[in-house]
Amino acid sequence: MEKEPARPGPIYDRVMRRLVENDLRGFCDWIGVPWEGIPAVLPGVFAAETLSVDLLVRTGAERMLHTEYMRTPTPDVPGRMMLYRAQIMRRYPGVRLTQVAVVLGEGRLRSADDPENGFSAGIRTIYLRETDPEQLLAIPDLAPLAVLARGSRAERGSRFAQTLELIRKQPEERQAGLYEAAVTLAAITLDRATIGNIGKEMGVSIDEVVSFYDDTVIGEALKARGREQGREQGREQGVAQTLLALLSSRFGDRPGLPDLADELARSGSVEAVVRAIGEAAEPEDVAHRMLG
Repeated sequence: MEKEPARPGPIYDRVMRRLVENDLRGFCDWIGVPWEGIPAVLPGVFAAETLSVDLLVRTGAERMLHTEYMRTPTPDVPGRMMLYRAQIMRRYPGVRLTQVAVVLGEGRLRSADDPENGFSAGIRTIYLRETDPEQLLAIPDLAPLAVLARGSRAERGSRFAQTLELIRKQPEERQAGLYEAAVTLAAITLDRATIGNIGKEMGVSIDEVVSFYDDTVIGEALKARGREQGREQGREQGVAQTLLALLSSRFGDRPGLPDLADELARSGSVEAVVRAIGEAAEPEDVAHRMLG
């Protein structure tokens, strides 16, 4: 049998393929796509248009699932999804195709629907940051995604620890790939020091996993994420100090203002926060307006 050529794509595509394709039925169940028989991965490279899908699965006699994974959606995603649909429908005429975009990090996918002109692309979008982590932890091959699911940074750290514990219970031959996926995906929401500390607490040598990939694109991505988070933390600290000065000037030196300033610094628009401080009668009014 002719071997399908290696599929290109960013590092997150590679680990996502490993997780999803190890348990296609579990993935289909999780995203709510019905399947019949045994889902089968199909060739996803369309040479004529130089297109390569992240996942193409036959889920029934006349049904298919096409999935794309992305850390942050770019404006061209809807157009590419429609190009993929055209090629898939041309190769498999008559098939009913479900298209799903899975967003691993931040950002929102802009809709390609145009109701005024009677057009609907029908692209379903799943934002990991809004999903239930318990559903992911219930499926071992999808557990590394739980660190991206909804919750605070502390909750995500706890989930990362749960994932490491779950991986440790898997057959030894599967552990290396799952550890790679867990560490790579965790770097989207957690800094490298946190990942290493949690690994140490769990008795898992994260340093070995990371150092193994230090000279690879995965290692570079982890380092870049660390630098990015360092800059983000620096910006947040500077904004928090400014907001604390504004709060103190407005309401006086009150207990709890430093913590409120830290939360407000992470809440979104600085301009909106400054406006809320100027209009509020009490610090609680600012907190209620900006933090809910």
